[in-house]
Amino acid sequence: MTIVTNGIKSQRKLFHNEWLDVYPTSLPLSAIEFWKENNRTVFTFERLQIEKGKKLDELSIEEITEFIANQDIHKLDVLAKSIGRNGVQVPLIIRDDGKLLDGNRRYFACQWLQMQCNRQKEPLPQTLLNIPAYIIRENDLSSELELKILAEANFIPDLKVSWPLDAQARAVEEFYQERRQHDVDHESAIAEAMGVFGISRSRIIDFLDTLKLTKVFIGEAADEANRIARRIIVEEKFVYFWEFVNKAMKGRGAFDNPAELSEVRDMFFGLIGMGRDTPITGLKQVEPLVQAKRDETAWSMLKESKGDKLSVVVSMMNEKKEVRKDEDKIRIFLAWLKGAEELTPKAKSYLREVAALAAKKGQV
Repeated sequence: MTIVTNGIKSQRKLFHNEWLDVYPTSLPLSAIEFWKENNRTVFTFERLQIEKGKKLDELSIEEITEFIANQDIHKLDVLAKSIGRNGVQVPLIIRDDGKLLDGNRRYFACQWLQMQCNRQKEPLPQTLLNIPAYIIRENDLSSELELKILAEANFIPDLKVSWPLDAQARAVEEFYQERRQHDVDHESAIAEAMGVFGISRSRIIDFLDTLKLTKVFIGEAADEANRIARRIIVEEKFVYFWEFVNKAMKGRGAFDNPAELSEVRDMFFGLIGMGRDTPITGLKQVEPLVQAKRDETAWSMLKESKGDKLSVVVSMMNEKKEVRKDEDKIRIFLAWLKGAEELTPKAKSYLREVAALAAKKGQV
């Protein structure tokens, strides 16, 4: 499909400090095609093809839209109702060869709205006949600038539903890899990504590192069905993998011993891989799960119960953490005491009380 821009007066639009000619127009829904490689929906499309046993090109737009509408993560029904009332407020960005650079979710919301009207035998809203769009000529785009447009359209905060974290991570990785393929060194590629996506260096590193972990998790699937199930888990629980990376693989809590890291990672994979039946019911359980490896009793309990006693182990590890906090307070108090030049009578009275309590608890 080619969208003719001859006769349309161009406008200059700024994308990350680069001016580009865009051709504002309006198109009927039938003249627009969805973006198959969109990082937001790529896993959804893959699950759909497996479920139907067909390639995406063999499925009708109605089948595809219905499937997407049934995935809560896309919140299609809410957007469709808004479009029915107010129309498409933000123009779609479309390359003149038909590639939809921004607006996939709006496109499917329009399709869903049209399907609902047809099923209820209601007239189509006029807004579906004139969908605002900015057309960009393919010849005006480099691969780098195209990725910048995707970042501009999908990362800058607005009223749209934010991309899930795993989709954001894949978009960042795609940009990073594209720059590396153009002989840009690691640090320069990171710096460029920071400018394009408007996020910190640490967040980009976290995205890339967490994505590596999720790829290992998906790659260990026993079969195709399990691989898809694991992709769904990653889509829904990406932040849990992020937490694992930061608690087990980075910072003070990182495991120096590869064998220990492998063992705790396998435990995490096994539990999170249970999907809806996982005993990991909250993000705050990830850190105590990781730290349990350093406690013989807690780890034995976790292994012997095959994760069923995770909540008990979490309570154990959190209690120990509180004890360590109290010990830190005592350590700070001792440091103050050693540095004190002279104590007031009131302070001496408090110290006698502390000594008495310590003796009672068998500490001295």
